[in-house]
Amino acid sequence: MMDIRNINVLVRKEVRESLKNRWFILYTAGFSILALLVMLFATSSGGLGGYSGFGRITASLINLVLFFIPLISIVTGAVSISGERENKTLAFLLSHPVSKSEVFIGKFTGLLISIWVSIVLGFGLAGVVAALRGGSEDASRYLMMALLSALLAASILSVGFLVSSLSRKVASAMGVAVFLWLAFIVLGDLGIMGTTIAMDLGVRQVFVLAVINPVEVFKMTAVMTLSPRFEVLGPVGIYALRTFGSAGTFWLLSGVMVLWTAVPLCIAMLSFTVWRREE
Repeated sequence: MMDIRNINVLVRKEVRESLKNRWFILYTAGFSILALLVMLFATSSGGLGGYSGFGRITASLINLVLFFIPLISIVTGAVSISGERENKTLAFLLSHPVSKSEVFIGKFTGLLISIWVSIVLGFGLAGVVAALRGGSEDASRYLMMALLSALLAASILSVGFLVSSLSRKVASAMGVAVFLWLAFIVLGDLGIMGTTIAMDLGVRQVFVLAVINPVEVFKMTAVMTLSPRFEVLGPVGIYALRTFGSAGTFWLLSGVMVLWTAVPLCIAMLSFTVWRREE
């Protein structure tokens, strides 16, 4: 049986180490500054047609979140276990009266909280400045965007932990993580487009291809928070609306993101606690 006190100690340890890590500080500062710049550009240039206030800022932030949050999350997760395994600190940690399950849950929770701190700082800074500039419309959409970004971070961090739990070397874990990040971000749209053309897929098959990519799922869900007209995503959006309805599509996509968090995390935990022996 796991001891919650041990988990709390490990969570605080991971949060402290993350907040002191210069790369994590750089990621956080970069995301916060870019979010502020995007907000300033959106409010000063008129932003995207059809949106105003926070809705305009939210639409402008989608691409920044798509690029930044998966990168931070998967790299952080990939080095979490493999790094300590390589420098032998993991074996030292496990020599203490803590279980592997407690270590795993403590590390994941601590790193997830740290990433959420980055997201809160980025969205919070841009949101406060936007409110001071008088852009108070559609604040609920902005908040939903932040919550979806937090869920995206959890799902990609889980994938990073799976990579890390299966790797003994940081270099190999980082290589796989970067490849997966490129696959999620760069090959997502292009891969779906190429596969659709090459295999002459129908709209149903294209929708399935889209929802198996957590980044694509985030993008579609984010668009839904901005507009009830899912048709802006083309035939796939029209198919989703006609098949599941607006509310059904939203909950389906949200559920897929939850599965992308739970399934890789459970496999990673099994790998770490049962299948592998730490030396």
